[in-house]
Amino acid sequence: MRRVLDSFVALSALLLIGVIIVVGWQYAQRGTVQSVIGLEDVSMFWAYLAIPVGGVFSVFSIIGNYLDPQRMELETAQ
Repeated sequence: MRRVLDSFVALSALLLIGVIIVVGWQYAQRGTVQSVIGLEDVSMFWAYLAIPVGGVFSVFSIIGNYLDPQRMELETAQ
């Protein structure tokens, strides 16, 4: 039962992160016409790109946690 629940949680999280990546990429593309205040030569695309890039790293984390879960809640409790 735990593995089924882990699968459901991982798939739900991947779906949410997928939406964040797609919407974040679209948002970053819309930011190409803006510039960073004080750095007029730098497009806001690079600042907004943090959203989809963070989403990609989150995907790696979710998959890694699904493949090798570390359940140390009781060991680290005080």
